[in-house]
Amino acid sequence: MSDNEVLYCVNHPNVETRLRCNKCGNPICPKCAVQTPVGFRCPQCVRSQQAIFYTATSLDYVIAAVVGLVASTVAAFIMGRLGIFLALLLGPIAGGAIAEAVRWATGRRRGHWMWLVVSGCIVVGALVAVFYPFLFVPQALAYLPISALFRLDLIIYAVLAVGTAYARLR
Repeated sequence: MSDNEVLYCVNHPNVETRLRCNKCGNPICPKCAVQTPVGFRCPQCVRSQQAIFYTATSLDYVIAAVVGLVASTVAAFIMGRLGIFLALLLGPIAGGAIAEAVRWATGRRRGHWMWLVVSGCIVVGALVAVFYPFLFVPQALAYLPISALFRLDLIIYAVLAVGTAYARLR
């Protein structure tokens, strides 16, 4: 390759560049270049490198949903009895424990959407704790006080636990 040769980005054919991916050698423009510890790479090489870390199967997502739902429902019932102050302190701990229980149950396999499954389980577990008293008396659901839906302790728990689970599983 000579210094005067004009290269065009593989993703943007109208953009001239002198930059190449350090893995595959394709020409890339500064918009496409992803800086890694070993140099600039194209988005395709970065995606292929990240894909080897995600090994979860469909069964792992089912296991994550079951374990996450059971653990988050138990945690929500406990948090619902402790109050707002302890929900502030223990919400992140509960979210981390739920995330670790899911990681253990799935054999530490990672999935692109595992964080979303566990976060949904935490929210559903908190909703079960809110509506549990009304499940056995369906007529009472018609007289559900609005204050029952705005349980600040469970809202704080759910937000903090989801944030922690997201950080642990992404």
